[in-house]
Amino acid sequence: MIWRGVAGKEAVVGVLKVFDTWVEVPGKTLHFDVMAGDQATALRLANEYVAAQGHAAIAVTAEECRFCHQEPLVMFTEHQQEEFRASGGFIVALSA
Repeated sequence: MIWRGVAGKEAVVGVLKVFDTWVEVPGKTLHFDVMAGDQATALRLANEYVAAQGHAAIAVTAEECRFCHQEPLVMFTEHQQEEFRASGGFIVALSA
């Protein structure tokens, strides 16, 4: 089954790509996973997240945001699933 999401992009329903992300910011390292259907969406969400943490001047690239593996959508909370459907993905903050 195909789901047509944000900007007409398609993703197989039930599977998310996990992008392990490590970003150096002044004084610390941010570590988080981006759950998305594709790399372009993962990079957009990663940059929005870093900016929301007060580091808008730092650009996240594919070097910091790397595809790791896939996970079934059903393993995430209903809120996370809704966020995926609404914006193409979501962030899971991790300890550095």
